[in-house]
Amino acid sequence: MSDMLEKLLGVEKTAAGIVADAEAEAVRRTSQARSEAQKRHTELLKKKATENETALAAERVRLDAQRESRNRDEREKLSRLPADPAAFRAVVRSFIDKGRE
Repeated sequence: MSDMLEKLLGVEKTAAGIVADAEAEAVRRTSQARSEAQKRHTELLKKKATENETALAAERVRLDAQRESRNRDEREKLSRLPADPAAFRAVVRSFIDKGRE
């Protein structure tokens, strides 16, 4: 009987060892998978950040060109308006007079 109990204890000890090894392997694989996923996520974030920086730079160039064009057009329109120094002086004087009140 004791021989059978020793065999059962041996089997139980072997099973416990196998379970412990399996748990350790599961922890190792989970940790490795998490590490690889974090690495892929970091690489993806860097890639997206680079793409966004490139898109932002292109958008800034486009907006600068658009603004310059609009400003040029507005300056041209203003330069075609007839100059009326007397009316300008009158407006300036009215602002100054309002400021004194």
